[in-house]
Amino acid sequence: MSVSTNLLPANTAGIETDASGWTAGANTTVARNTTRFYTGAASLGMTATASGSVTATVSARVAVTAGTEYTAYAYFANIAATAGRVATVRVDWYAAVSGGTALSSATSAGATLANATTWNTPPPILIATAPTGAAYASVTITVTGMAAASVVVADAIAVGPPSQVVGNLLTYNTQSVEVDASGWIAQTNATVSRTSTLSYEGWYVLQMTAVAAGAMESRQAVTVPVTEGVEYTAHAWIQASTAGLECKIQILWYTASGVGIGARFSQSWVLAASTWTRCSVIGAAPAGAAFARIAISPVATAAGQTWHADVMALRPTPIAPGSLIGYNAQSMEVDASDWAAVSGCTVARSTDYAWDGAASLRIDATGTGDAVFGLVPRVAVLPRQAYQVAPYLRLGVGAATRYFVLTFSWYDTAGTLIRTVDMRWTLTGSGGGWYTPTTSAVAPTGAASMGLAMRLVALPAGEPAYLDAVGLTPGGMAAIADPVPDTYGASIALQGLTTTGYSYWGLWRMASDGTMTAVRGPSGDLSQVGITGDVAVVEDYEAPLGVPVTYYLKVWTGTAYRAIVSEPIVIPEPPPAAIVMKDPGLPARQTAAVVAKGGQPAWTRKARQGVNPVRGRVRPIVISDVRTSREGTMTLVTETAEELAAMWWLLETGNVLLLQWPSLWGERDAYVTVGDVTEDSVVEYAEYSDRTWTLPLTEVDRPIGGATGSAGRTWQTVNDTNTDWLDVATGATSWLDVYTGVKGG
Repeated sequence: MSVSTNLLPANTAGIETDASGWTAGANTTVARNTTRFYTGAASLGMTATASGSVTATVSARVAVTAGTEYTAYAYFANIAATAGRVATVRVDWYAAVSGGTALSSATSAGATLANATTWNTPPPILIATAPTGAAYASVTITVTGMAAASVVVADAIAVGPPSQVVGNLLTYNTQSVEVDASGWIAQTNATVSRTSTLSYEGWYVLQMTAVAAGAMESRQAVTVPVTEGVEYTAHAWIQASTAGLECKIQILWYTASGVGIGARFSQSWVLAASTWTRCSVIGAAPAGAAFARIAISPVATAAGQTWHADVMALRPTPIAPGSLIGYNAQSMEVDASDWAAVSGCTVARSTDYAWDGAASLRIDATGTGDAVFGLVPRVAVLPRQAYQVAPYLRLGVGAATRYFVLTFSWYDTAGTLIRTVDMRWTLTGSGGGWYTPTTSAVAPTGAASMGLAMRLVALPAGEPAYLDAVGLTPGGMAAIADPVPDTYGASIALQGLTTTGYSYWGLWRMASDGTMTAVRGPSGDLSQVGITGDVAVVEDYEAPLGVPVTYYLKVWTGTAYRAIVSEPIVIPEPPPAAIVMKDPGLPARQTAAVVAKGGQPAWTRKARQGVNPVRGRVRPIVISDVRTSREGTMTLVTETAEELAAMWWLLETGNVLLLQWPSLWGERDAYVTVGDVTEDSVVEYAEYSDRTWTLPLTEVDRPIGGATGSAGRTWQTVNDTNTDWLDVATGATSWLDVYTGVKGG
């Protein structure tokens, strides 16, 4: 019995400053009273002018939402012990913030004040739903049986949404029986009532008493709507009067016409005496299910045994949309059957700590190597789809820096392992808190299922760790690379950039030896880009051909970062004996050409030396510097008029070019400038377009600057990005603009 948010201002609820938040009703004066208080140091004193009742109403109405459930209560006490006084709380619903007539009212059952000066507990409580049209509410408190000049006080007054379990399909009174036990019925061998002698939340609990030894059952009185195929959990905090007694919690399913359907979902729990245990059951609504209810089914060993239940809930399981694992695998609310120890540890369900619900998976190292544990069932996946694992992990208090490794294992349709991917985290701090090492990876081509394992490196025995709220969903941060069709480049689709909460991203190409080069973007290298959206597409036309290449995506703020590596791809090579030349700044300018026999450059690296003969010495003194870059002449052959035009299209800018050799030639890719070019006919006959090309080359550094346009741009791209030719004409100043897309053509 509490509100999740008290809508009354603090001074109105607690009267710690003054009584200005209250307006006295008939036969009443109100004032701040400091002789008695339930909380704080003051309460609201109501003095009767004459014998009868005293009332007080909040001076300002509070905003409410029609159709929403609210609860209200207040604590009362006598200043002098007096018998026969009864206190109530009333809520009036209004359409306007002031004036007008109440749409309706709800009044609590009366609470008789003890013939003493103690605070009444339980207090008068009401639960009501704001009617249609209600936008505001007021609270009125009343005490009857007052004598002239007598005083009664009230404190800790509240109105607001109740402390409802998130997503609970049950009303708050059915959840917590704070008003009455009408939400529950005795089905078999039981009586039901409520009591305030103990509780888990609020003041009252549901009490179930065995009529005789044997199975008992108490049910939720009114079914609630459910959706077939959706997973639900039912749970309640239950306490038994005798240790070792069994209690089942069950979900019963019904058709739209109220006929029972499908098997009950049932879970047995063995209870300790005088200890609250959260008992849970999880299951998906069967086909045809439209309604459901909870059944609590203890097993009595003797007549008169009692069970108490509080905070009962039936709700869709709180898992992420698209979750690939069920709620029990996520939060271990029933058992640890979805997880298994692999080596170096034991695992078990534990209620020591929990991030979600009441339980977690406890990992205890055996001291024999790393603690390795994993998800028991493999989950179905789609190739080339990113998947994200978002666990909550708690280390022991006082723990030193620990290393956590999450391993994705990908299998094909036959169950054969294709590849494993390890993601390593460094968990710093003194422990005692929850870490969230969210990790993602992309299923490779051919993958049909995924196994998930976790490793705590060198976790010492005696230092338990806890796992909870494990999310496994499609999505997350990923870099998915593909060759660009009909060009010598790669397209890298980036996703999940904003889900990490970091400020910048960068993308690097990784060579087989581990060296990394920032990928060129429109304005320069993509080594630090502000995150403004969740996805991005990058094209790379400087990647080597014919060999595996991967991409390293990093997101960061300051020194905190996350990083992933793409699956390797191979960009196809040109036909045999051909090389590829590209303009790195204008990747649309690229061509492949055959190297003439003997036309591969004989590279020269000139010495920088001064040879100085010295009088009287046999040997000269030589002053030298580093050698020049490579220089050489290459001879190429083109056959068609189109190849001839493409060659001049590439060479005419005079820009630095990227020269890419077939992977088996043993030549490394090079950035070159091209000197005076000679184009010569192969046959002295005008109708033949065959040409030989003599290209003097000088190797230079990789040029700076961005890349404009895309080699993958086609007429279809122009069609897709423009509504008509007017858009093309107004967005471009030349055919080059249309070709490269520089100005949106």
